[in-house]
Amino acid sequence: MINKDFLKDILAEEKYLLRQNQVKRIHVPLYDELSVIKLWPMLQSDEAFMKHFPSKMAKGRVPDREYFFNLMNTF
Repeated sequence: MINKDFLKDILAEEKYLLRQNQVKRIHVPLYDELSVIKLWPMLQSDEAFMKHFPSKMAKGRVPDREYFFNLMNTF
């Protein structure tokens, strides 16, 4: 999830990381309705949520499922 561009944004304080003890962990069952591909477009307009994801991702790529749902549960 962390690449050089995302790390540069973190160091420039444009993006943020949470400490592990700040993240509310959750296990999400593997249902089609609860896929990152379906939920990702809905949450891209939330600025606070997007501060924890890279600005640029490869075309057709979505964030890691565990990272995505743990952050969604935290916010």
